[in-house]
Amino acid sequence: MRIKVPEVDRAKTDARSILAVVLSKTEDGFYKFGTKTGILKQLYAKCEFSVCEEIFLMKEDVPAVEVSLRLTAVKQSLGTGQGFRECYCKSKCPTNRCACRKNQLICNSKCHQSLDCTNK
Repeated sequence: MRIKVPEVDRAKTDARSILAVVLSKTEDGFYKFGTKTGILKQLYAKCEFSVCEEIFLMKEDVPAVEVSLRLTAVKQSLGTGQGFRECYCKSKCPTNRCACRKNQLICNSKCHQSLDCTNK
């Protein structure tokens, strides 16, 4: 199975989806998935994943530890993930009141999209 990773849970270099295997199905029609990094905490509806023709992962390959989708996306990526910091500044981020600047991070497109910024 292939599960799409939301944009807020990944960086631009991270994969847009992760590969998983179905571990169980609830009576309500929700699915529990396992990945190479562990069992995903969240249950998924049929519309949230797509079926792969190839078998990339077996149930036996899934570690018995619960992980979040964000952590799985970071572990399967080449980079370090999106991170949890972003600012919502209305000015140009000139001081340490900007959450990104305060944490020595560069503002990205998810902070304050079209506004000018001195921390880029």
